[in-house]
Amino acid sequence: MRGFTLLEMLVVLVVASIMLSMVTLKLMPSAQSVLREESQRLAFLMENGGMSSQAGGQALAWSGTGNSYRFWLRTREGEWVRIERDNLLHPRTMPESVRIGEVSSNGRRIEPGALVVLSPELSTKSFRVSLRSSELTSSILGNGLGKVESISGDTP
Repeated sequence: MRGFTLLEMLVVLVVASIMLSMVTLKLMPSAQSVLREESQRLAFLMENGGMSSQAGGQALAWSGTGNSYRFWLRTREGEWVRIERDNLLHPRTMPESVRIGEVSSNGRRIEPGALVVLSPELSTKSFRVSLRSSELTSSILGNGLGKVESISGDTP
């Protein structure tokens, strides 16, 4: 009866570990793909929030700090209240590696946590929200006419 030699066992272990590391790398999303996905998600939500605001005639707003953001609704009395239980516009936390960077409205930088208003009027203010992940940056741009897009690959 012949068994495996130590050398044969080591070769099998090395081959198996190489294959396992390749599979692991394929399954783990890169920082760039996570940032792109979060940027596209935020652009989609902000655009839909703007369309919802126009359809319902009530102003909505967005605010974010750190790695989380939320949407707000202005009541008939003019008070801003957080949207908590909406299927689409509920508060969200992004992966820890993705952070909200600079936010500007009409070309002016605004403080973290300040509201970016998504007006029910057809013409509203333009805005820019930067998302950062390590050395990568992505921007969400609202053109003031309801169109919101995600631009990946900006330099920090």
